Amino acid sequence: MANRLRLPLPQCLFLLHCYVVVAIVAHPSSPEQESPKANQHPLSYNNLRPEDFPNDRLYRAYHAIQSFKSTITSDPKNITGTWAGNDICGEKSYVGFYCATPTSRAKELTVTAVVLNGFGLRAPKLQGFVDQLPDVALFHAASNNFGNGGIPRLTGLEYSYDLSVDDNTDLQVQDYSEVTGRARANIHCVAAMIEFRFRLGTGPDKGGGIIPGVADGKALLLNYNDLSGQLPADLGFSKLSFLALANNRLTGPIPPSVAHLKDSLLEVLLLNNQLSGCLAPELGMLAKAAVIDAGMNQLTGPIPSSFSCLISVEQLNLAGNRLYGHVPDALCRLAGPTGRLANLTLSGNYFTSVGPACAALIKDGVLNVKSNCIPGLANQRRPEECAAFIQSRPKTCPAAATTETTCPAPAANDAVAQGVRKVRDYFSYVTYATLHE
Repeated sequence: MANRLRLPLPQCLFLLHCYVVVAIVAHPSSPEQESPKANQHPLSYNNLRPEDFPNDRLYRAYHAIQSFKSTITSDPKNITGTWAGNDICGEKSYVGFYCATPTSRAKELTVTAVVLNGFGLRAPKLQGFVDQLPDVALFHAASNNFGNGGIPRLTGLEYSYDLSVDDNTDLQVQDYSEVTGRARANIHCVAAMIEFRFRLGTGPDKGGGIIPGVADGKALLLNYNDLSGQLPADLGFSKLSFLALANNRLTGPIPPSVAHLKDSLLEVLLLNNQLSGCLAPELGMLAKAAVIDAGMNQLTGPIPSSFSCLISVEQLNLAGNRLYGHVPDALCRLAGPTGRLANLTLSGNYFTSVGPACAALIKDGVLNVKSNCIPGLANQRRPEECAAFIQSRPKTCPAAATTETTCPAPAANDAVAQGVRKVRDYFSYVTYATLHE
């Protein structure tokens, strides 16, 4: 009988229902494939051998975990005390690591999820750890301190899942989440394509919809980790579906390669970092993204014309940057019949004008342009402050009108419903739900 897992997450977190298309992926190994128990083999890190593990992938995962463990300088909850022995997939051992069986390797367990959220771990970097676990599809490690090593490279992670988000969730704050499963056959840990349903604290018996067309996805959730350095240049080749990097110290530009995530990325949260450079026009290629949040950074330039392609965006936050120029009507019309936009936050910038469609959104409370430089609107910056910025602003960002835009062609089954403004609870979004200390 499949076990039910409880993941120790401090607040309203997801992964409450793990539903599989062909069979279920529960945590422990099946009766047909018992993993050796650590208490049966009291072996040390130095003398464990490949034959002490069910397969070579778990042996390699073991070495990656132990190598990372040796770099941890603070572990207030003694989580790493459970990272010992050869039972990586055990119910009580290796807290934070979860196993499943990828499609291409029948009955071969491997580490597919790492959940270190809220453990308060401190280590100098994540490189050499996450990228050495090639089957990981979910890495959630908010509220730790992984230093100045930057974001781990994800392009080599070959195994990935279908990731989906329930469109209608009713959040209830809990101190844990659960991963449950059902199977068409009485075989544990055998799976084909997997669909994660993020339930965000709702009960396992509550229904919900699936967003179609989301394949080959991964989730990287690293809020509150004191990460520094630049985003990897090849970030867009990582097949991410959910990226949460809020409240770190990341610097530099948003890499142009992010455009390659147009078929997978559903939510990106870059809030409260130190990102700089021109607002990347490639962000406008993320036609499937419901959340794009790059607020509280140092990005500059006008809003690129490509942002009119964001037909799925519901939450767009660019507040607290150094953006300027005209707020394009083409963007504001995404709150109308051509898109789903429910919240557009541009406060704390240096915009100087808005069109009629944007003016209507201000009146409706959808668009926030407080603390800008727009004549005739209330709650704007002082004229002297606006003049000083105009004189000092960078001249390197291309004007929005000079950039040609060809929007990604949506798949037939991805068409946005006409005239539907998507108004959802803030915490019904995966990345925002993980935004807590």
